[in-house]
Amino acid sequence: MSVKDKKIPQFALIKQFLEQQIKSRQWEPGRRIPTEQSLADTFSVSRMTARRAVQELADAGLLERTQGSGTFVADAPKSIPNIPLVDVVGAAKAEHTHRHKMISVDAIQATSDIAKLMGLQTDTLVFQLTVLHLNSDRPIQWQKIWVNRFMAPALLKQKLDKIDPNDYLNWLCRPQKTDYQVKAVLPSASQRLQLMLSNQDTLSCMQLSRREWSGDSVLSFSVMLHPANSYYLGDDLEEAKS
Repeated sequence: MSVKDKKIPQFALIKQFLEQQIKSRQWEPGRRIPTEQSLADTFSVSRMTARRAVQELADAGLLERTQGSGTFVADAPKSIPNIPLVDVVGAAKAEHTHRHKMISVDAIQATSDIAKLMGLQTDTLVFQLTVLHLNSDRPIQWQKIWVNRFMAPALLKQKLDKIDPNDYLNWLCRPQKTDYQVKAVLPSASQRLQLMLSNQDTLSCMQLSRREWSGDSVLSFSVMLHPANSYYLGDDLEEAKS
């Protein structure tokens, strides 16, 4: 089959149409676009096909979806400093010096805060995992993960002492969007013990919160603690000046 004989997928045609309307300024920022059902009717496709086109443009930042109100053309992106997050666990895995220890594995009812963060009803059953990550047997990250059990129903059946649950979730459903928050916190007594923080160590830790999305649903929400003296944001300027 020649290249010209290959048919463009229907979702890609819808996506091209939407992009053309936005980039040509036919649709100004803030304008509500046609509903998924309207696009499906116009292009004679299923609503799921139309949804894929809309979602991919939302993931790319061209559209903004507001629950209960519809989908709108996004405002022009503002210039935001790009500060890279340090992935201490990923670096250890790259050096083949990483291992993890499962501290707890549970199925619990989501609290109101966790339910709100994950877009679930309060008391919905979710999976809750606590993991300690180590680099050459030195603790580098304490992590608690809440997982949407509807999106990973077989999670607790995996050999989580052998496979990092983060790797399993990424294999099962690669996130299409990720939200982050970074702040300094005081670790609890048990967290200090698990991270092997002595009384001479700084009392504060860097907390990285991460919410991972697949489509319109939250796959997982994580809270990760790092000893503050071994975690930084941005480029390693100490290494650069040496």
